Amino acid sequence: MDWSKAKTILIIAFIVTNILLGYVLLSSEKHVETTIKDSFVEDVIEILGRKDITINTEIPREIPSLNTLTVEYETIDPYEANRNFFNGEGKTENKEPGVIEISFGEEYLTITNKKALSYINNSMEEKYLDLDEEKVLELALDFLEQRNYSISDMKLSFIKKYGESFNLEFTKLYNDRYLEKSNTTMIIDSRGVKTMERMWLNPIDEGEKYIYINTAPKALLSLLSMETTYGKTIEEISLCYYFDPAEQDFVDNPNTAIRGKTIPAWRVLFEDGTKIIIDNY
Repeated sequence: MDWSKAKTILIIAFIVTNILLGYVLLSSEKHVETTIKDSFVEDVIEILGRKDITINTEIPREIPSLNTLTVEYETIDPYEANRNFFNGEGKTENKEPGVIEISFGEEYLTITNKKALSYINNSMEEKYLDLDEEKVLELALDFLEQRNYSISDMKLSFIKKYGESFNLEFTKLYNDRYLEKSNTTMIIDSRGVKTMERMWLNPIDEGEKYIYINTAPKALLSLLSMETTYGKTIEEISLCYYFDPAEQDFVDNPNTAIRGKTIPAWRVLFEDGTKIIIDNY
């Protein structure tokens, strides 16, 4: 065997392999970059428009990635909840496994699996007239602080008036990004806070590994398969941390989840308050 010739062939094969590999990597890189170019973004806007989906905000052009977070649910102690809401004077009942109700006059607290809280006030007494968004936000924050909730780690992520009521949503913030699904929602009218729903996540560890997902323009094409978004207007698109046990390791029984790891996702908020989380990879 002519070893010199064989060596030359191997060298050429190695060079060709590296060129092909470089081309594949370059093509892949170009593919990612293509999805944030003006022409692609314009196509996305036009295609979504065919379903009457309007975009009333800037579409992010970043190559999206976030590190993982280990998060755990805020644990709700019925005794503490009774004390914070009703000065400890509420009546506590075990309604069914995992569900506790605390009542005080026309106010009711329901605690589910020690992590979901629901508050209802059935009082008909009107206390506040001529409400506007500024006053409603003040009422909401006062309500939370008076019940020993920290407001330093949350942001008002939605507010809208429906009839005589205002709907509000506060979302957990971590590193200036939303943490979903960690929300406190309220309905407020002239009688004050009528309802509050809360399920809260707290980060306990930050991972070093970063996960990349589809760019925002490409991810938005997922809305074409969601008929509930047709005819709606997008008001906000942002990269967020996302944990939903129903879609991750606890799919068989999400109610048992205590902690887990987040993934990056796109948070798409519509004008009517509809929120879609897109975690395509």
